[in-house]
Amino acid sequence: MAHFFKERSTCPFCQRYLERPMYLKCGYVCCLRCIDSLEKIPKTGGTLCPNCSVVSLKEDILPAFVLGRLTAKIKELEESQSCSKNEPQDEDISRSVYFGSKKQDRKECAERFQITTCVLGSSRFTAGRHYWEVVVGTSKEWDIGVCKESVDRQVPVALSDKQGFWTVGVREGNVYAASTEPLTELSVNPRLHRVGIFLDLQEKQVSFWDLSDGSHIFTFFEISESDAYRPLFIPANSCPDDQEETLTICPVTHPGIFGPPVNP
Repeated sequence: MAHFFKERSTCPFCQRYLERPMYLKCGYVCCLRCIDSLEKIPKTGGTLCPNCSVVSLKEDILPAFVLGRLTAKIKELEESQSCSKNEPQDEDISRSVYFGSKKQDRKECAERFQITTCVLGSSRFTAGRHYWEVVVGTSKEWDIGVCKESVDRQVPVALSDKQGFWTVGVREGNVYAASTEPLTELSVNPRLHRVGIFLDLQEKQVSFWDLSDGSHIFTFFEISESDAYRPLFIPANSCPDDQEETLTICPVTHPGIFGPPVNP
């Protein structure tokens, strides 16, 4: 995971942290100052990508705001980590959740979701920055993210950031959406397999990342800070039992820039 973010936050031209990153027309990204050093086309004044033959005119070059914010956080986290002592890593095995038709022998309690199949992580977040990963595998229906600890668990769950749920999910295997109100449809790699979730309570936001290539999926900004937060996992409501619809929560044994993980 760490090497994806490290690579994404490094300018391929100057090999330093990106400063005011900009996208060329073809998707190549580099520092704003490095664009002046790229080859120019005399007739049009366009910028030639160093990796391909695509020429970007001035109006084609756009700022990469999300990547810039991510890079700034990575720099800050690496600096804070370098000033602290190494801490032991959590070696717990991965844990999985899936819908099963067999009734579990558990006592009824108000803390459980009574109608919707939802699972909360044991961790409770009130401050700081936290990161975990979820393998969604080949499941065609799931939702993952965070929710307020105080959400009503006795009624059907309506996933919405207005109701205290900040999630991304999929339906029918190819319709991805974020739980905004109304829903925000997402353009996601159809081979999405493993998702990184980064909860930043300092900046009041939670972001989701495709770990196959380190690409950004979605970020919720200005999440409320009036409550504690819990990791949320909603597997497919499959019947008969289908363990291919499993969500696997992964310890981050080499978290790198994010520091020691807090496992849900």
